[in-house]
Amino acid sequence: MKTLSRRHFLQMSGAVATIGVLAACAPVAQQPSAGGEGGAAAEAVQLKWDTFRGPGTGWNEERIDTFKKENPNVEIEFRPLTGASQQDNYGKMYSMFAAGDLGDIVAFDPSHFHFWRAINGNIIGAMDDLVASDNLDLKQWYEQFIGLQYFQGKQYGLPSWGWAGQDTMVINALHLEAEGIELPDPVGHDTSMETYGEWARKLYKDGERFGLSFGFGEGQLVVLCRAFGGDLIDAEGTKSLLLDSAEAQEGLRWLYAMAVEEKILPAPGDFPAAQLEGKISMNWGGSLNVRNFKRDIKDEAVAKAHQGLFPTDANGKSPSQLRGGTWNILKESAHPQEAFQFIKHITNTDGCYSFNLVAGQGAFVRPDVVNKLIEQDPVHEWFIPNLENGIPAHAPANSRGREYTDACAQYLTLLLDPNQPIPFEQGLQDLHDNIQKVLEMEPAA
Repeated sequence: MKTLSRRHFLQMSGAVATIGVLAACAPVAQQPSAGGEGGAAAEAVQLKWDTFRGPGTGWNEERIDTFKKENPNVEIEFRPLTGASQQDNYGKMYSMFAAGDLGDIVAFDPSHFHFWRAINGNIIGAMDDLVASDNLDLKQWYEQFIGLQYFQGKQYGLPSWGWAGQDTMVINALHLEAEGIELPDPVGHDTSMETYGEWARKLYKDGERFGLSFGFGEGQLVVLCRAFGGDLIDAEGTKSLLLDSAEAQEGLRWLYAMAVEEKILPAPGDFPAAQLEGKISMNWGGSLNVRNFKRDIKDEAVAKAHQGLFPTDANGKSPSQLRGGTWNILKESAHPQEAFQFIKHITNTDGCYSFNLVAGQGAFVRPDVVNKLIEQDPVHEWFIPNLENGIPAHAPANSRGREYTDACAQYLTLLLDPNQPIPFEQGLQDLHDNIQKVLEMEPAA
């Protein structure tokens, strides 16, 4: 695996101009030169950039510096958001907007369920006219991540981060090889869920290791339902499908049998086992987990990274939950053209590549960037099937993202707790009822 230090990357990218000058696009405001003759000089433009993406890594500053080399009339004030959680930072942005102090460039990510709320609240504006006048080629990005930028037929952003969610079994290959199990094709979908269950039982060693671990979040729950051909909520984000989908119930029963009846999975809130230490054979995770597992292995006699994908659904789609972010323009910005040009700069090939390597983000939203990442580490090639053929996340129509994810985690944990077991039917009903209760709440203000 090749490595690239942050300092070296910043030195390289800082020496290369990556965006056309603003004067080549729509005209900005002009003012007379000091002598009053000989043409006009570009008027100074002040932009503010509010985000919790990348602070402290040097990425934000590098993007500003390289942009200014081509646009010296534009000053960008970077204002990092440093709340304790992502949701806290969104709360800060809503407060800044109410006070009339939200930046020109912001991010209300679809996969955090704030995108639609920010649109309905007239916080961020559509950029269709800017995209059209610039003749921007949207095919630079994977189609699914461009799709996340739209709402009611209008485009409101360009992709920031993005991945396929909790879409894979992160596998310690040494355990499977020791048991004589042939490793699955890391880019294939030919391993059945029943087979994964058989492996989990065979790999389990009482008091020594777990054959399978499963998180208790909304992301894992959605992909579990999809891996069996069902889903958690409908595409409109208004209805829980748990009581209507026999496939989703089959997936939950598959997991319930191992977690509660056989007690061979780590219990909720009890995760002493670490895959890096050889104490977990398969961890239900995602592409970022595969990459990080491979990166962090210290002893190759204890762990070797591999992955297994889930069987495709009836439509040939990869069970996943494509999640992503978006860079947006404040609807009332006095300088939308300049803000748009800067967003292009942070989302182009160099910007996205450094967003991964320097800012430490999982931004697999551009095929050209994924290819560059493959040159750094071939494991990134394993991500392509689901990036190209995954299933988008479904979001609550009322933008009650925090309540929705909390309900999923709380009631899935209760359903799968072997220490205080409840009947499957009761746990299923409680999970459904509480998700539906959130979906029926009034829209977030």
